[in-house]
Amino acid sequence: MPLNILVLCHEYPPIGGVAGVACATLTERFVAAGHSPTVLTMGFGDLPERDVIRGVPVERIACGRSRREMASPLEAIRWAERCWNRVSSDDTPFDIVHAHFIMPAGIVAARTRRRFGVPFVITAHGSDVPGFNRERLRLAHVAVRPWWRRICRDADCIVSPSADLLALIERSANEVRATIIPHAAETRFAPGVKERRILLCSRLVERKGVHRFLQVVADLDLPGWEIDIVGTGPLLARLTQLAAISRTPVRLHGWLDNYDPRLAELYSRAAIFALPSERENFPVSLLEAMSAGCAVLGTRVPGIPEVVGPAGLLVPLHDDAALRAAVLRLTKDDVVRTILAAQGRERVATEFEPDAIAGRYLSCFHRLRAATTSRRREEVECQS
Repeated sequence: MPLNILVLCHEYPPIGGVAGVACATLTERFVAAGHSPTVLTMGFGDLPERDVIRGVPVERIACGRSRREMASPLEAIRWAERCWNRVSSDDTPFDIVHAHFIMPAGIVAARTRRRFGVPFVITAHGSDVPGFNRERLRLAHVAVRPWWRRICRDADCIVSPSADLLALIERSANEVRATIIPHAAETRFAPGVKERRILLCSRLVERKGVHRFLQVVADLDLPGWEIDIVGTGPLLARLTQLAAISRTPVRLHGWLDNYDPRLAELYSRAAIFALPSERENFPVSLLEAMSAGCAVLGTRVPGIPEVVGPAGLLVPLHDDAALRAAVLRLTKDDVVRTILAAQGRERVATEFEPDAIAGRYLSCFHRLRAATTSRRREEVECQS
């Protein structure tokens, strides 16, 4: 039976990071399966207030967002309040609310449940969980901790893409109803003719380790190889300086929207994809790289092994010698790169196929709707 699904996410392409991509990939599959989602997201710049993106109806709520790549806590709270005004003034009979991020989307989802009795599911993404992101939001999490715990307690189900993030949620909130469902692989990225290129794609912040990667490879002799970096953030100026002294040519492409054909081309051409991060939830960029036939190189930190499995080279965090050795091995050994690329594509196809991942969410949604319908029927019978 078709579901009317309210999808709440303050990030949705073309704004935000990989959480928005994960949200879009799922929501597009809901449409393909015959359901009717409506996405409420943040407005930005001159993007239209109402849009249809790949078959998904999208409404953008103005909140004064100033940066494409991320929103401030104040912008997030402002969006949640205006989003609630939009939801509470509408008589649309949503069957389920799917909130991406415990906050701010969970604020709206919890109020919708209390007001209208609509069950809600939250997909956590990392920075919405206390203790995940050491660079930002620590004070914000302290300020909203009681509110955050109440949202977690009220959620009919919290979905974590990784076991590590689930454990972090359970340490911060008591008696949550939670499960693990990984992110789905984006099928738009496909392998092309591979060139001697190493691709890094992320927000340019300390935690992602892009600067460490450039420091490690700066003096390596990698004849014929080039490095492409996609993203923006506070480390851009520092990376520009490191790129200028690197023996291997480095190209900084800035921000590229996930639907930008230039991004798909970079994935297609790259022989190696590197993610030297300090911590991850469930990096969609790795799924994209594996789909595109890149040999994956990453750090052995929470979130990355669950994605890569045996289909990549993982090195200990902050072990520069191991990282250098891995880069040299991948750049010099064509056979190893070919094997890892094939293993990565097979893993994506078998473990993270979008329809299968969406099906797990839809099974949860149907179960919650059935339980809600049964409860309402019992209430009516008791009143009569």
